[in-house]
This record gives sequence, structure tokens and C-alpha cells, in this order.
Amino acid sequence: MTNPDLASLIARASSGRDLRRRDDLREADWTFWELRTLNMHRVVGLLRQDRQFSGALDFGSTIRAAVARNFKCSWWRGMGFGIVAQVAALPLSRDDLKLLIDVRENGKGTWQWIVLVAGDSPVTLSVHTWMETFLSPVYRSILQALVAAGYRVSSATRDKDGLMKFLTGAADLEVTLATLGARKHAFPEFRGDLRPERDG
Repeated sequence: MTNPDLASLIARASSGRDLRRRDDLREADWTFWELRTLNMHRVVGLLRQDRQFSGALDFGSTIRAAVARNFKCSWWRGMGFGIVAQVAALPLSRDDLKLLIDVRENGKGTWQWIVLVAGDSPVTLSVHTWMETFLSPVYRSILQALVAAGYRVSSATRDKDGLMKFLTGAADLEVTLATLGARKHAFPEFRGDLRPERDG
């Protein structure tokens, strides 16, 4: 097993989505990549931290605080982000991580996925939101690279809550009726497979 250079791995995965490294930001223990256009704002962050977190709330608030200090959400475009965190050990379970991931738009930044890499063993826990997003290919590419480096990767999906099940069900019905009965999804469901990404 080889220990991957996570910054290089993320840079390769993010380049396909035109995210650029933000070397001008001076946040201790962090590296960020960003895409910001008139109607889209996406961020991928890499946290390297040796300290032990007391739990999911401590971990989540540390990440949200760093993202909020460096990136502002605009009312007209919002912001979506994904995080790779390299920590000394894996103090959190997959269920803990699921609680951190947003299931709908968040005005302070929508946390779409997390990849938690253990510094002491070749193990990765990761969770993605229920919906296929602009950053989903970056998530899959990172996991594929970790698998290739010999890591055991555990990936899960944060399911919709009751409100989102109702709203997406109604939207799917409307789209299906509009397309003369061909079953369609108004909001694409996340594809969790780790096959290589294809353009187009």
C-alpha cells in the first residue's frame, strides 16, 4: 500500500470540474479548491488534523467554521462543498458522518459529501448526499484513487428525509406525467458506483 498525496489526488479529481486551488487562503491545516461563476459556487476542502475530535458535532463545527471563514454564500447561487479530512484516527462512525451531510440546500453552504481518511491505517469512511451533484464525480474519483492506493473504502449515502421524499416524489410524478408516462426523476439520484468517470 502507498500513502497517497491527498492534495495531488484532489487536484486531479477537481480539475475535471474546473476547480482551482486557492493558494491565497491562509487557513491553518487546510487546502481549498474553488469554482465560482455567476450562477455556481463549489468548493472542495482538504483538512489535515492530528488532534482528536470529541465527536461528530465538534468535527462538523470545525469544518463548517473554516468553510464559513473563507467562502461566502450568495443568495442567488448558494454554495455546495465536499470535504476530505485526514485525521490521526477514525473517531466517528458512518452514522455520525451521515448526520453532518445536508439533504437539502443550506443557506450557510450545502455540505454534499465527506471523505474521512485515517492517518493510522488504510481505511476510509465516506458519505454522499442522496442527490447526484456537480461535485459527485470528484467524490467518486477520490474514492477510486484511494482504492487504487490500497485503501479499504466504505461509502454510504445520506438518504432523503421525509420532506424531501415528499417533494421529490411530487416532482417526479409531475415530470413523468409531462413526458407521457415515461418514468423520470426530476432530481437525479446519486450514483454510488466506483467505475471510472466518463465525460459527457
